[in-house]
Amino acid sequence: MEFKNGKERKPNRLIGEKSPYLLQHAYNPVEWYPWGKESFEKAEREDKPIFLSIGYSTCHWCHVMEEESFENEGIAGIMNREFVCVKVDREERPDVDSVYMSVCQAMTGQGGWPLTIIMTPECRPFFAGTYLPPVRRYGRMGLAELLNSVAKQWKENRQQLFRSAEQIQAFLRQQTEMDVEGEVSKALVSQGYQQLERSFDEIHGGFGGAPKFPTPHHLLFLMDYGVRRDVPEAFYMVDRTLVQMYRGGIFDHIGGGFSRYSTDERWLVPHFEKMLYDNALLTLAYAKAYGITGKKLYAEVAGRILGYVKAELTDEGGGFYCGQDADSDGVEGKYYVFTPEEIRAVLGNADGERFLARYGMTGSGNFEGKWIPNLLDYQGDLEEMQPEKDRRLYEYRLARARLHKDDKILVSWNGWMITACGRAGAVLEEDAYVEMAVRAEAFLREKLVKDGRLMVRYRDGEAAGEGKLDDYACYCQALVELYEVTYETDYLRRARELADVMVEQFFDGERGGFYLYAKDGEELIVRTKETYDGAMPSGNSVAALVLEQLGRITGEMRWAETLDKQLRFLAGAMDGYPAGQSYGLLAMMNVLYPTKELVCVLADEEWERRKREIRKLAATVPGLAVVVKTKGNEEALGSVAPYTKDYPVPERGGEYYLCSGGQCMRPVKELETLMRKWEVRL
Repeated sequence: MEFKNGKERKPNRLIGEKSPYLLQHAYNPVEWYPWGKESFEKAEREDKPIFLSIGYSTCHWCHVMEEESFENEGIAGIMNREFVCVKVDREERPDVDSVYMSVCQAMTGQGGWPLTIIMTPECRPFFAGTYLPPVRRYGRMGLAELLNSVAKQWKENRQQLFRSAEQIQAFLRQQTEMDVEGEVSKALVSQGYQQLERSFDEIHGGFGGAPKFPTPHHLLFLMDYGVRRDVPEAFYMVDRTLVQMYRGGIFDHIGGGFSRYSTDERWLVPHFEKMLYDNALLTLAYAKAYGITGKKLYAEVAGRILGYVKAELTDEGGGFYCGQDADSDGVEGKYYVFTPEEIRAVLGNADGERFLARYGMTGSGNFEGKWIPNLLDYQGDLEEMQPEKDRRLYEYRLARARLHKDDKILVSWNGWMITACGRAGAVLEEDAYVEMAVRAEAFLREKLVKDGRLMVRYRDGEAAGEGKLDDYACYCQALVELYEVTYETDYLRRARELADVMVEQFFDGERGGFYLYAKDGEELIVRTKETYDGAMPSGNSVAALVLEQLGRITGEMRWAETLDKQLRFLAGAMDGYPAGQSYGLLAMMNVLYPTKELVCVLADEEWERRKREIRKLAATVPGLAVVVKTKGNEEALGSVAPYTKDYPVPERGGEYYLCSGGQCMRPVKELETLMRKWEVRL
């Protein structure tokens, strides 16, 4: 039982779930059901439409709609009487979210969360929207009005609703069954670059206007493009964006890490929720930028992101949590803002004044009368500035208010963070970050892999959900990254095995492209293929890069054959806007521009001496794939990369075999020769 405002409240059917989002709604007066047969059968038995609400636990407007409507006894009464009500956590069921978000976008031209769908007992939708106020407001229909209208129409004229549902489903099926194939070309890659260049904000960095999202996958693409095409302007866009994001309030200057997006074009006022995937992708971007330029600010920011993740989002078993809420005590941003008086009280007058001056905290406030610390007006040299190391404000903030934490552990998002930790560990030469990656992968392997198949999430001792494309693609990517950081062959072997399952279960061998859910998974009204890189790169983009990496590292032609069909599918799906799939363009560049393959054949003592340099090389040089063969791994490596059997391991020292653009050079004995050639900083 739970009490609210002195009133005893009984739980609904969500009380037995593990999802933090579903549990947030477990004491609503709405009689919520989780997604499943029980709710569908009830709707059919009682001849009621289904009210489907999709969101996630750190979603601000999901909280607003809950408080305004789902806690409203009057609205709950209508919902319980006229509908069967179903709640879905989009992070646990990305397949359900994808299908019904595509419905919303097709019907309204936009999407977002909370997602509101009304559908038949057969799960065929006839209404789609996002946030709805409880009553009509500023021209937006109220939820109570909508519910009453649909209930009346269901009883009096449901054939019109059925016709709408049939038309929507037919449209979605037509979209998913279209033959989509395009030409993979340098012109397409250049078009993507030009589109980003046109939308670049010269003053503040980033792309487009407010609200402004970090989109670090754009930056990863631009860095590779800049190297391969020798385009300094690409690096300018990257540098301006990375520096200005760090200066802004979107970066947490007290505790580290980035918020999800900025509500303004300057990066000053964030939407304060912090998500694991954003911080993983931003770590990749800052670490890559440091590896290419040597600019120490980038290394500092990457380290502060991972410091935040370790302190706030890491489970004791090594896995990574989903994120933290924007709200504390029911107020958005309260946790992150300060008054000058608080700063002086915590730091003392002298340190307090120095802090206030550095972080621009003078005047009347920059967020609802209080201050978000930022460096947008800081005039000093950021490269020389000593970052804030004083923990007093951090500890004060922890004691002042606690943020809700979504402590689910998702395979796909953990895959991104494992990749980020491994890459940062290699480039920044920090073994602690590599260890974070190794521990997290061991957690996934133990808790979320069952009989060679992936689950979706782990929480409170339970793994659940059938793995989706993003789980397989991101985990495969993480395993490849761990191979190129540790050169332990088992990571490569398991990446290869998991990629086999991914292709067998998700790939459309006829038209190309990977479906979101497996062929033996729960069947929804349509089987979608997501290609657009939104807040995260799509599973199709990641899968393409994984296929390309496995092909070059293992030398097996089967990966190249699947990759060819996949890239032609992505090229067709780009439909005039390749910048929307910037991560997929990374994979395309690896087949359109010369790549480098380096086989390091080393005596044991040479491997121990060169390990850090080799992994930094692999993590820094665009288009480079590195394989390491020693006496200890030659048999295991030969089983996953058969071509390596022909490279003899020397008794002392090493041999470095480099191939580039399909041509192999004579081996060299000194790694420094290659490091100097590629300007990699030791």
